[in-house]
Amino acid sequence: MKKTLLFFGMVVFSACVSAQTTIFSETFGTTKTTRGNCPTVILGTTETGKYDPLKNEQYTDHDWFPNSHVWNNGIAYSQTSAVTSSVGACDNAGTSLNIRADYPSNMIGSSGNGNLSFCANTANSFTISGINTQNYKNIVISFAILGLNNADAMQLRLQYDNGEGFTDIGQNQIGSLSTVGLNWLQVNNIILPAGSIFSLKFSTPITNPLNKNNPVEIRIDDIKITGTAITTSEDDLFLANNHKVVVSNPTITLEGFTSGDIEIYTFQGKRVFFSEFKETIQPQLSKGLYIIRIGNFRQKISW
Repeated sequence: MKKTLLFFGMVVFSACVSAQTTIFSETFGTTKTTRGNCPTVILGTTETGKYDPLKNEQYTDHDWFPNSHVWNNGIAYSQTSAVTSSVGACDNAGTSLNIRADYPSNMIGSSGNGNLSFCANTANSFTISGINTQNYKNIVISFAILGLNNADAMQLRLQYDNGEGFTDIGQNQIGSLSTVGLNWLQVNNIILPAGSIFSLKFSTPITNPLNKNNPVEIRIDDIKITGTAITTSEDDLFLANNHKVVVSNPTITLEGFTSGDIEIYTFQGKRVFFSEFKETIQPQLSKGLYIIRIGNFRQKISW
């Protein structure tokens, strides 16, 4: 049976060692609330491809500038959207995926103002590709979300793709959001793969089964991906402590560990295995990718 060796580093709770670094962020810029310089907006077209705010917004008072975001080289945005019926409306810009200034996030620490709107009973999607988490560990994503109608926020679908096809993530966190409309909510600590380059897709369905009489209208803002940078000294510490997880289906063997509860989670955040510390476990998992935690340690495993 093929074995996979995964090395774990010791988590040091020093601010200088374990401080989270912002790998990626997007605040969707600034749109003046006066709406004073809105040119005539022509009918939009169904869009599949590059997301270009200068094209999709079509109003001159939207500022898309470097301080709006943190990108690594290779980041690109793409979308699917459709024509809206609100032709000429400055906030709609003729397409069903656009940046708006109404209903700005009012949560502490939020950027406020511009936010990305998914609207109009259309299956919209917004994809960020080229996110690079190489040389980082403990990767998580957070973002703010607003559902204009009751239970809309729960309909958001978040997926990642590291070259093997899109996989749903964050279902537990998103599915447990409040159903009250017009209420900005924070989604935190959705686990993302470390050591890879991947894409993220935010998408909405055409209808909301929990609220069939209204269109699905969602806003997202302040997307942030953070991780702990892996330094050379930490790599040396990994080897010095000789912590290993040996995966040989149907058995996982822990080498170098002496204590810590063992938990295994799906990438959707659902816990599928728990055990007090043992050197060998047989979790009986389905084929796929998982996150295993031993005490303060966390790592992706393939089953």
